[in-house]
Amino acid sequence: MAAVDGVDGRGSRTTAAPTTGLVLAGVALAASGLPWTGGTPIVAVPGIDGSVVGVVLAAGAALTFGLRRHGIADRRLGAPVAGLFSLALFGFALYQLMRPAIGTDAVPEVGLGLPIAALAGLGAAAVAVADYDAIADDAFWGRVKGVAVAIALAGGAFVSLFVAQLLAVVPLSIVGLVGLEPDLQSPPVLTVVTTFSYLGTVGFVVLYLKGRDLPWSYVDVSTPSARDLLATVGGLFVLLLLLGGVTTLVQQLGLPSSDSQIQQQAMENPPLALYFVVLSFLVIAPVEELAYRNVVQKYLYEHFSGRSAVILAAAVFGAVHFSQYQSANPLATLTTLVTISVLSLLLGYVYYRTENLVVPILVHGAFNALQFLAVYLQATGQLPAA
Repeated sequence: MAAVDGVDGRGSRTTAAPTTGLVLAGVALAASGLPWTGGTPIVAVPGIDGSVVGVVLAAGAALTFGLRRHGIADRRLGAPVAGLFSLALFGFALYQLMRPAIGTDAVPEVGLGLPIAALAGLGAAAVAVADYDAIADDAFWGRVKGVAVAIALAGGAFVSLFVAQLLAVVPLSIVGLVGLEPDLQSPPVLTVVTTFSYLGTVGFVVLYLKGRDLPWSYVDVSTPSARDLLATVGGLFVLLLLLGGVTTLVQQLGLPSSDSQIQQQAMENPPLALYFVVLSFLVIAPVEELAYRNVVQKYLYEHFSGRSAVILAAAVFGAVHFSQYQSANPLATLTTLVTISVLSLLLGYVYYRTENLVVPILVHGAFNALQFLAVYLQATGQLPAA
C-alpha cells in the first residue's frame, strides 16, 4: 500500500516526525534570540541578541511543522518547505560563523545561541525528510533510538580511552614522587601511554559484545582477498586525493584549520612522529576502526540503510575527535572536524562494501602513517612546511 499524506503504508497516521520537527524548530527559534557571535548582526533589532534572520527561518520551520502536525499542510509540500527553512537556518548559522573569518585572521566569537540553532536546524531538516517519506511512528522512534545509542557507543569508546589514559599516567606520577622523574613527553613513554589508552577502548568493545551476547565472529576480521587488497590500495589513493581536494577547498575559502595535539608534539619532538608511524598500523587504526566501524556503524545498520549508516558513523567519528583538535579558534576546530568526517566517509564505505574490517584498518593505518611521516620530514627540515 503506497503512503498517502500523513499516513504510513499500514494506514496509520504519522505524527512523530512533524511533532519532533516542531520541537526542534522551537528550540532553534529560542536559540536565535540568544547571542550568536560577537560581530554585528546583518539585521540588528533591539531586544534580540542573536539573529533576526535566524528567528524568521526558525519561525517559518515551526509554523510549517505545526501545520503538518495537524494535517493542514500536505506532506508532499509541507515537509519540503519545513526542510528548506530548517536547512537554510543551519546554513545561515554556518555563514555567520564563517563571515568574520573568511580572508582574515579574525577569531570568531561564538555565543550560546549559534551552535544550538545550527544543530536544531540540521536535526529539523533530517526530520523533514522522514516526514516526507511518511515513516511510521514506531520506525521513526527506532531511528531516533538508533542515533542516540550510536552516539552513546561512540562516547563510551572515547571515555574508555580517556579513563585508560589516566590509569596509565597515574603509575608514572607515583614514580615521580619517589624522585625518578619520568619524562612524560618522551616518545617511548607516550607510546606506552597511547597503547594502554586504546586498550581501554578495546575493553569497552568487549563489554559491548558481552552485553549484547554477540559472538566473537561479530568482529568482521578475515584474511583479505584479492578484491580486498585492491580496495585497500584504491581506498588509500582516493583518500589521499580527497584530502588534497578538501584541503585545497579550505585554503581557497580562507578557512582556518587546526592540528592534532599529537602532531603539535611531534613537530617539537620529531622522533615521536616515527613512533606514531608504527602505532598507526598496530594500535590507532585497528582500535578506532573496531569501535567506530565494527561497533557504531554496524549497529546503525539495524536502523538505517547501509549508506545512511556510513554517513551517520562518519559524523560521529568526526565529533569524537573534538578534544584532539580543539583550538582557540572555534571555526578552525569545526573545519578540521568536518574534514575528518568527510575523510571518514571513505573508510566507512570500504567497510560497508567489503564487510572486512582489515580493509579500512589498512587504509586508515597507511593514511595516518603517511601524515606522521610528513610531520617528521617537516620537523627535521627535509620537507618544506605546507
